[in-house]
Amino acid sequence: MLDGINHVALIVSKEECLDFYRKLGFVETSREFRPDKNDTLIMMENGSAVLEVFIREDAPLRHCKPEAYGCRHIAFNVDDVDEILSVLKDYECQQIRTNKEGKRFVFVNDLDHQPVEFLEK
Repeated sequence: MLDGINHVALIVSKEECLDFYRKLGFVETSREFRPDKNDTLIMMENGSAVLEVFIREDAPLRHCKPEAYGCRHIAFNVDDVDEILSVLKDYECQQIRTNKEGKRFVFVNDLDHQPVEFLEK
């Protein structure tokens, strides 16, 4: 019935927030300003991973504590957590941890303080 995830949609506060995803290798494939919605819709791709990013300066901040219902975070498989941290060294990150399978992972916050997880394959 299902055949994978088509895309992940994100709302960011400003253009500079896209740099976080560009550093991960995402490339912009389309851009559309939508005056009726007061936002800009940008599609970004990195291999089979697709992001639908909305730049909307007037969106409310996400409440992280306590966590609300809905999408908690997005996670990417990576070869090396240390390499990702070197690429995203200017962003707030948590300590590297190990899951029950022995794989290392880390959460890094984008400019809007949204958590993004990186899990070693």
